[in-house]
Amino acid sequence: MDDEQALEPTTDGPDAVTGVALAVGAVGFLVTFLAARLVLLNLDGPFGEHALAALLTALAVAVGAGLTLAALTAVVARRSRVALVALLATLTAVVVVLFPTEIDRHESFVERPNERSACRGLTFDYYPPGTMDASSDVYCVGLEQPLPAG
Repeated sequence: MDDEQALEPTTDGPDAVTGVALAVGAVGFLVTFLAARLVLLNLDGPFGEHALAALLTALAVAVGAGLTLAALTAVVARRSRVALVALLATLTAVVVVLFPTEIDRHESFVERPNERSACRGLTFDYYPPGTMDASSDVYCVGLEQPLPAG
């Protein structure tokens, strides 16, 4: 069997390409929804107190990303297994680097940062809508660099 051989569809049900494409699309939907929810469903985000609009926008963005990834995966999987593996490795690396991770927390109204990491990328503040006295978190989109203790 050649490494460059495309995944061949079968005639008795869903083929392997469809299964792989649906799986990648579903994971892409979930990851995108979780990341978009942090950015959009946020008092410091573009929607402010409008939680329903933020949630619906995050859902729409996630559906679009999931469908796009499923279509891209199906096209690539039909061409080559090596290209499919390269695509999946690239998508995994992008998620590891770009998924928001918490790097700082401020308790209540008193600014006492408990910095554990510095961010090499973009940062944003997260404060949940509908709350009056919650912790404000700082998230990093990019690479984190641990800070020395003390």
